[in-house]
Amino acid sequence: MATYRLLIAAALLLLLKLPLGRSDLVLPPQNLPHLLDVAWAAVGLSLLYLGILRFSTDFADRPLFHWLQVSGDGLIVLLLLHYGGGLAGPFAILPLLLMISTAKLLRGRGAFLFVWLLLILLLLEFFLLGPEHTRLPLGQLLVYLLALVAVAFLADSLVVSLERSNRLTRERDVELGNLNLLNQEIIQQVDSGLLVLDRQNRVVLSNPAGRRLAGYERWQDVPVALDVVQPSLAAALRQGELHENREVSVASEGGERLSLLIRLIALPQGPYRLLILRDATELREREREAQMAALGRLAANIAHEIRNPLSSVRHATDLLREYVQDEPGSLHLFRILERETLRIDRIIDSVLEMARPRPAHPEPIVLHSWLPVLLDQLAADPGLATLRIQLPKTNDGPVVFADPAHLRQVFANLLQNAAQHAGADAAEILVEITWHATGDGTVEIRLRDHGPGIPEESMERIFEPFFTSDARGTGLGLSMVRELLRLNHGTIAARNHREGGAEFVLELPAWDGGKIQ
Repeated sequence: MATYRLLIAAALLLLLKLPLGRSDLVLPPQNLPHLLDVAWAAVGLSLLYLGILRFSTDFADRPLFHWLQVSGDGLIVLLLLHYGGGLAGPFAILPLLLMISTAKLLRGRGAFLFVWLLLILLLLEFFLLGPEHTRLPLGQLLVYLLALVAVAFLADSLVVSLERSNRLTRERDVELGNLNLLNQEIIQQVDSGLLVLDRQNRVVLSNPAGRRLAGYERWQDVPVALDVVQPSLAAALRQGELHENREVSVASEGGERLSLLIRLIALPQGPYRLLILRDATELREREREAQMAALGRLAANIAHEIRNPLSSVRHATDLLREYVQDEPGSLHLFRILERETLRIDRIIDSVLEMARPRPAHPEPIVLHSWLPVLLDQLAADPGLATLRIQLPKTNDGPVVFADPAHLRQVFANLLQNAAQHAGADAAEILVEITWHATGDGTVEIRLRDHGPGIPEESMERIFEPFFTSDARGTGLGLSMVRELLRLNHGTIAARNHREGGAEFVLELPAWDGGKIQ
């Protein structure tokens, strides 16, 4: 506002100084010195306003300063009208500009109070000095005054609308800023990895999950080539293999191999593309958890729909035993019926135990003394008769922290799995069990059999519920092993030994005298 005043005052001073300007303005010659004084005063006031705005911003925001500006402008305009020929002179347009600046500075009632004050002063000048001084008929004066009031109303409406728009714009900017911060926080916290690439395949934005999955934790806010971040992803991107969910094996900075599901999305109307990275192993684990939840619901139905009728069948089988003692053919059928009902009962027990496992109650277990006792107990199981189990010959060894009942079930299931897959013609199969402390707070237990090994096509699925390659199995033994180990903060992995046979590697927390390491 102060700048436009200075420009108008300077232009007016220049016109009054130039002979050509004075003739074009048609000014009374006797009033020219007064007009020059008023123009100099306008320049001085404008410079004063600029100084206050520059060096005293607190005072410049106060209503008193606004009233001083309006009063000073009003006085300058009235003096220019008085010495410049009244409303018929060249300065008649200035009150209209004054109304606009007044509406901007004072707004509302204050602005209209000044309007009526200006109108009264103009009418007093007209009636006191006479029409000869103003050189304007009364009718034209009234029309001019109405125009001033109309301009004041319009200016006030425009200022109010402008302020409302500015306020809404500021609020929208704040909302957009908050939404931007929220979006950034969501991106940073989302489980899926996100990498934003530019046209040169440089990573320009990423979230922590994306950097972790891509194996490049050192990335900062500086664009870096995807070949540097993860060459495997860059190669798959160049080959055009990432437009659908595709599983890619990548290496982390520590050398660990990760299996990732990658999807490429081209962002519309922009030079950027989005890579979405998800841990394939984690997704499969979630699928397994969903299967376990479904299995729990299934187990409840099984317990209700099958267990009760099966009890009746078993009771009827026991009664039938009395009538088939002397009939060999019927006795054979009875044995089949008895065997299969027991098998169904074991399947139900396995499903119920798998779906609703007992919480772990861990305690210290000394492996070198606990395992021989367990194996003696399991030796009575006819299903394990073909196994010859070999343990380390030592009186010392690590101590694990686990639930004994859970660990007993783990070894029983692993040994039964070895016996079932030993082959029909195997008279005896050797199973070696070894263990050692890893030094990082865990104990590693290896169980290796000398059987045919695990088919490569089954390797990734052997821990899935109900997956089995043996018609005699339920497909729940190994999945139960993994679930029981998980309850005891342990893990299991399977592989084929380089010298033949299958090998299962278990990791359990080591006992350090009072807590889990």
